Amino acid sequence: MILRRDRRLPEPLAAHLAARDAPLASAELADGTWAVVARAALAVVGPSGIVVRSPWHEVERGTWDGDESVLTVTWVDGVRAPLELKVHDAPSAERFTRALRERVQSSLVHSESAELPGGAIVMVHIRRDEDGALFSQVTARGRLRDDAEERRLVDEMERHARAAVGLTT
Repeated sequence: MILRRDRRLPEPLAAHLAARDAPLASAELADGTWAVVARAALAVVGPSGIVVRSPWHEVERGTWDGDESVLTVTWVDGVRAPLELKVHDAPSAERFTRALRERVQSSLVHSESAELPGGAIVMVHIRRDEDGALFSQVTARGRLRDDAEERRLVDEMERHARAAVGLTT
């Protein structure tokens, strides 16, 4: 059996990262940049510095496509285009993708979801930002009617989720 050791983030690139962004896992990308899973954020770093840096509470999920060796990161806000990370060495991506999943999950403290009368699914997440503060995040899948009753239901869901973790107002 041949044991292989994953390549490490080169020191000149690591020097661009702040101390709070010390790599927990990293993966070389096909374009020569590196994706870094850090305690506080996901970063992409290249020779001239940080290309992307997003705190974990902004990440909705990462989806691995093994056939293409691409990790697609989607964002909670649903506005930013997904970030596609083409991994240079797919076999070494396992540790990176595991670490990414763990960090996204670590930002989620509590979640609740419900289907509204109009059919949209609303999710309320209590998340931890990169400084450790808790806050609520409301997202929806499907079309919202945006009427008074729907707003009341969403507000009640958010109040309930916040109360479940001791957040008020």
